[in-house]
Amino acid sequence: MALQITVFPNCGFSIGTSIHHAVLDGKSMTFFVKSWAHICKHDDQSNSVLPDQLKQFYDRRVIQDSAQLGVLYSNSYRNKDGPNNRSLMFWERKPPPGSIRGTFEFTRADIETLRQLLKAKLAEQKQEDIRSVHVSTFTLACAYTWVCIVKAEEINSDQTRLAFNVDCRSRLDPPISPNYFGNCIAGRTAVAETKALFGEDGLVVAVNAISEAIKSLEKGVLDGAENWVSRLFAVRSEERILSIAGSNLFGNYDTDFGW
Repeated sequence: MALQITVFPNCGFSIGTSIHHAVLDGKSMTFFVKSWAHICKHDDQSNSVLPDQLKQFYDRRVIQDSAQLGVLYSNSYRNKDGPNNRSLMFWERKPPPGSIRGTFEFTRADIETLRQLLKAKLAEQKQEDIRSVHVSTFTLACAYTWVCIVKAEEINSDQTRLAFNVDCRSRLDPPISPNYFGNCIAGRTAVAETKALFGEDGLVVAVNAISEAIKSLEKGVLDGAENWVSRLFAVRSEERILSIAGSNLFGNYDTDFGW
């Protein structure tokens, strides 16, 4: 983790950051930015001490690692291109030539339309317990996007995977501080038959797959964690894995520097 602070005399300062994801996750990074913003906004006041909700918690001893996952993971990564490869170089992920970045908005009305469409489809299929399906805004938005990407890219692999991250802080046993500074996320992967996503019930298939991945958290957020790294390394290059980054729960646009 590297920080560079540039001071502009009589004007202010700028903070540049370069951070390896092993050091911290998006939530910790957001806290860091919001802490500096709070100091900037209140630096001329006597009560510019950080509020409790922005005070970071640094004690790594609260993580109970009885399965020795830390040792397992570090050994696996060191031996991947090893032996004893201690490189901190980033895995380079270049976008394909001609890629285009796009922004698409889901309005409340869009989400509600998808929700009603899904409920109608589930009722039509006489799914026994509709309530067992996780029909949140997150699930609907991700499922619809997943189906659209599969169709737009004409993906032809047998299966397609959608990976998303889960904040472990409140899900560990015992839970740890929500302000824990570090990388405290775990992955969940939804798997679906690609041809099923192309069909007219593609949205239902995607929602069910994501719902199953979310329900797996009931077994514990670290269930099967001893196999995560080996599974990651075993993914074939031709397999298509879509992943989700960031979270609206970070509240990035609420950051107030007092300008």
